Parts: sequence; structure tokens; C-alpha cells
Amino acid sequence: MLTHRISRTPQAPRRARQGISLTEVIVAMTLLAFVIGSLGLLAARNAARARALDANSARTFVLTQQSNRFSVLPYDSIPVYAPKLDTVIAGRFKYLRRVTYTAGATGSEYRTVKVIIIPLADTTKRDSLLFQRAKTYAKSPLFT
Repeated sequence: MLTHRISRTPQAPRRARQGISLTEVIVAMTLLAFVIGSLGLLAARNAARARALDANSARTFVLTQQSNRFSVLPYDSIPVYAPKLDTVIAGRFKYLRRVTYTAGATGSEYRTVKVIIIPLADTTKRDSLLFQRAKTYAKSPLFT
């Protein structure tokens, strides 16, 4: 029969930890560097996308402005405004605007207007706007 021996000498209580080890500090610093580096990379990408979006929205604004301008321009006034090359300033963005037109192949009742927007800074790509204008008649032989 086995008997358990009970030690009469009391064991010393375990000591509480006095601090952290060097290994724990290194692991914590590595994790912190990884997380902060990832957040910095995401912030840099977000800033680059915001700059590109700002430049593209300015380009869209200029194209919309030019479309509205030449859409309401009287048909007979198109040759006065084209061909033309001038600078357009939209906020802090500067563009070179080139306006050309061609008469229709069937006669002078159609004109194709082409507006090319060339940014003076290399932030955006060049873009163009192409539309046709038709001459309207005050009287029609169908409605006399």
C-alpha cells in the first residue's frame, strides 16, 4: 500500500512578477510598428486618391461649363468662337482650351464643335468634348 508523504515544511509563496521581459517589449514594439506603418500607407494612398479626384472633378467641371456655353451659343455665332485657343482658369486649375468646328458634309445646316481641354499641370489627362449643332429654321414648309 502506498502512502502519501506529507511534507511538513511549508513551501515559499511564489513571488509576483516585478516587470516585463525584454522579449515582450520587442514583440510589442514590432506589432506597434507594423500597425502604424500600415495606417500610414493607407493614409498616403487615401491622400493620393483625393488629389486625383479633385483634379478629375475640376476637369469635369470645365467640360460641363464648356458644354453649357456652346450649347446655348447661337448657331450662327459658332464661327466667331472657333477656331480659338485660350486659357481657362477653374479655381486653382488652369487649362488650355482649343475650340474647332467643322461644317456638315450635307451642307451648312450641321456644325460639329470640338472642345479640347489640355491641363497646364500634369495632374490630369487631356479630355475633349464633341457635339453637333443643327441650324433651326424659324419657318418650316410643313407648318405654313
